[in-house]
Amino acid sequence: MRRVLDLFNEPGTIDEMGLASLRDGFSEALFPGTSTIQTRLRYVLFVPWIYKRLEAAKTSSADVAAAGRRAETALIRPLRDSNEDGIIGTRAGASLARLPSSVYWYALARWGVFQHDRSRAWYHSNFGRLAGQNLSATVAADDPGVMDLHRPSWHPRLPTPPDDFPAGISFDLTQEEAEFVEGRIEERCAGTLLAHLASGVGKMVEGPPWAQPAARNSGPEVREVVELARRFSLHVEGVPLLYNLLLAERRHAINGSDDDEARIISYQGEISNWTEHEAEEGAFNPDELWVFAARHRVRVRALQRRFVESWSARIAEIVGATRSGSGRVGGDLQLRRLVAARERELKGRRSRLDDIARLLDWNGAAGVGRMNFRWHRVRALLNDLHRGLEA
Repeated sequence: MRRVLDLFNEPGTIDEMGLASLRDGFSEALFPGTSTIQTRLRYVLFVPWIYKRLEAAKTSSADVAAAGRRAETALIRPLRDSNEDGIIGTRAGASLARLPSSVYWYALARWGVFQHDRSRAWYHSNFGRLAGQNLSATVAADDPGVMDLHRPSWHPRLPTPPDDFPAGISFDLTQEEAEFVEGRIEERCAGTLLAHLASGVGKMVEGPPWAQPAARNSGPEVREVVELARRFSLHVEGVPLLYNLLLAERRHAINGSDDDEARIISYQGEISNWTEHEAEEGAFNPDELWVFAARHRVRVRALQRRFVESWSARIAEIVGATRSGSGRVGGDLQLRRLVAARERELKGRRSRLDDIARLLDWNGAAGVGRMNFRWHRVRALLNDLHRGLEA
């Protein structure tokens, strides 16, 4: 599980300034059903294969959680024997805290592999009835609740597992499996960048999601979301850079560390470089962000909105007149006060700028990196898919 948790260290994943709801809103709009802790695509088949076996064995609702855990942790050894990367639980083994079914459940439901828009807990609670129910169509039609239970749990075209599953398994999808997953994504996630990328075998290039040919060749609604995500990610990239500059200065004032002095110089340079890139763009308009949030039901708190608007307004003032501002952002008192106040709003007395113990424990780079909206994980999943389609 440690290897999965390490994924949280990817750039742009840690949220220090309370922007996670906007980041996650873009992530879901671009790549629905994905998450930062998913590793390999074939887990979206492993999990239903396990549950279909438990259904066939008439496992009770009381026993399904324990039986599922045994079956899911039994995946670890054969995957480890095949020297695969991205194994969930390779270190934790049977004591694994977060099972693959938990990690991938939202994908299973969002992509329509699991045919009820319900939680794994709901599935477990109704497992006996879902597995054994054989009601007539007449009875089912009279009761929407019964109809929900009467519907098969898993998509009828779900490919069958290998005869010796899970022995000898790997993360390599067969062509049939890849075509099934591609079809689920294209049907259930139509009009998203994920759906366009799913069918784009051999067409992914190095770089962020907005650099992909599928992003440029998609419809206007997808391009609009991709462009706003790109612009937002650049615009707020300066926030954690300034925050870490403040931390480096504060800690250097306490202990005079040469390392922190070097960090101060480094962050000043990074902020100057970022400001030059920001100055090449038109002024960021937060109103477009709030329209996106409303359309995609992203909750934006009042303090979060005020912070973004204050940051945007001041950055526009600094870089707007000269289309530069390099070197001014890092020393701007208004921006410094804004970022410091934001940390105190979020963390109270645990703010690193106020809590000396937490400041001394700072690793030198808290939450830095441009938001990539799960792209590193999504790219790995798509690579698995495309290899299967080409098999």
